[in-house]
Amino acid sequence: MTQATASLEAERQELLDLGEDLLARSCTVDHLRARLEEGTAHTAALWGRLAESGILSALVPEEQGGIALSPAHLSTTLAAFGRHAVPEPFLETSVIAASILTATSWAEAPAWLERIAAGDAIVAIRMDDAPHVAFASEADLLIDLRTDDSVHAFTPDELDVRDVAALDPLRPLAAVTPIGAGTPLEIAAADVERIRAIAIAGAACMLAGASRRLLDLTVDYIVVRKQFDRPVGSFQAVKHKVADVAVMVDLAEAAALSALDRVTEPGAFRRAAAAKAYAGDAAHLANLHALQLHGGIGFTWEYELHIWLKRVMSLSADYGTTRSLRRRLAVELIASLDEVPSS
Repeated sequence: MTQATASLEAERQELLDLGEDLLARSCTVDHLRARLEEGTAHTAALWGRLAESGILSALVPEEQGGIALSPAHLSTTLAAFGRHAVPEPFLETSVIAASILTATSWAEAPAWLERIAAGDAIVAIRMDDAPHVAFASEADLLIDLRTDDSVHAFTPDELDVRDVAALDPLRPLAAVTPIGAGTPLEIAAADVERIRAIAIAGAACMLAGASRRLLDLTVDYIVVRKQFDRPVGSFQAVKHKVADVAVMVDLAEAAALSALDRVTEPGAFRRAAAAKAYAGDAAHLANLHALQLHGGIGFTWEYELHIWLKRVMSLSADYGTTRSLRRRLAVELIASLDEVPSS
């Protein structure tokens, strides 16, 4: 391990420990239930604690009050946000938006970065003309990264935002239609590709983390639930299902973390897309077996499983589904074959 790698690992672990401690205290199952009962996901209280911890400012430059870390520092923290099903736009605001605003020459970008670091702003992200945008109704700014790689910023008065029913109420969605021109943001093509990779790999990290929570909940349940005077988890068929999920979740975590670690290297988008697609497969299997092995209680509102069942389905659709990402990878692969000179 090189000195640089050791330093990254140490700083990443420090961020993870900070995040885990805060989320264990402030984003409990009771907190999530309260958010569901009240019909509001984002709260100023939790967002404020995240700002006070410095986590929100991780990617913000020091000149704007941030810590100026790299996306690689946040890979395990993003996975922790998935494990805790945090109902806040951390990925959108502090990871994707911070990366965009740091890469653009827009005159207002420094002020927005300062607000992000202080926890005074929420930024929603629309990517590739997605029909619905997470946290758009709460956003102070929306950044639209379009399929033609152009990037525009919109304030709320330049948008028609209409809430839509979301499968995961803790990750609210809205249909967004621009009614103003917005502000075009000048960003180098290489930076646009890097930002796409950051968004997709970041979502993959959160998805892998949420799948890990499903696995943990399932294991905890099958070791205490008994059938025929034996723990359900002692049956070989059950062990095989859990083992299959464990292997896929392990691989999904490794792929997602590696993709975010290498977003500055050539081929970043392909790695991120492949990681998110595989994380989607792992999430699907984790969802399927978690619900089946929990039996009837897994379908109830009173038991917490549904929070993560919905979260993995929501994250699986964000920033590219498994099918759409694999289709795009296939198109790029075929195009690259055409560029190979014939012998």
